[in-house]
Amino acid sequence: MSAQPDIPASLALVNYGHFTSMLLTGGRARGLSRHLERLDRDAWVVFGRGLDETVVRQAIRAAAAGVEGTVAVRVTVHAPGFDPRNPEVDVEPEVLVTTSPAPAASGPLKVRTAGYQRDLPQVKHVGTFGLFYQRRLARRAGFDDVLFTGPDGTVSEGSTWNVCFLDGDGTFVVPTAPALPGIALGLIQGGLARLGAKVETRPVSSTDLAGFRAAFATNALQPVRAISHIDDVEYEVDDVATARLLKAHDLTAGERA
Repeated sequence: MSAQPDIPASLALVNYGHFTSMLLTGGRARGLSRHLERLDRDAWVVFGRGLDETVVRQAIRAAAAGVEGTVAVRVTVHAPGFDPRNPEVDVEPEVLVTTSPAPAASGPLKVRTAGYQRDLPQVKHVGTFGLFYQRRLARRAGFDDVLFTGPDGTVSEGSTWNVCFLDGDGTFVVPTAPALPGIALGLIQGGLARLGAKVETRPVSSTDLAGFRAAFATNALQPVRAISHIDDVEYEVDDVATARLLKAHDLTAGERA
């Protein structure tokens, strides 16, 4: 595996930037084009200019060169010239690609809710203090992770994952509260449509949680993970539904970097 580069001062001291993470297997990643679109879109939001897709692809290939099997890849966009005293000044973003071992498959999650919303929830930015602090509090309280709710009680997203639910009639429900548009969740939604499954996007209140049959966490590094508990609500760990979500995700073939 490639050596990890030193953390640039622009990230260690200023913490201003954005990123995306993916699993790379044999030089291919599912939803790679979506990851590249996210990086370009977020670069316009954060830095006021886009990214050259060719540069990003080359950086991914270089970082993963010689790596066998599946590896987790993180592409971080930062700007060494960014000055927090003059944040309005245009700066040129740079790409930093790091690799790490792919996470091992994990069992069902036991999570608790917490009132919290990330800044710019539509952007996968590096400002992660709040969400990791909430995860820390949840884990110290005996849970595995945390699920965020807004001031109005609507469910939005987990700390580093999206959430979806299975209704009693077999409909998969995706909350519409402000949240990161996850790549894995997008692939799953597209795959479910191709499989002819019923999918609904609508607001989900914390008071609705007990009415669902099952719940799932999704992200790029572990596309589907069952949720066994949210607060004091216990869900069936539905292996059939979990397999269907994973099948929907995997209908999208891997793209070469």
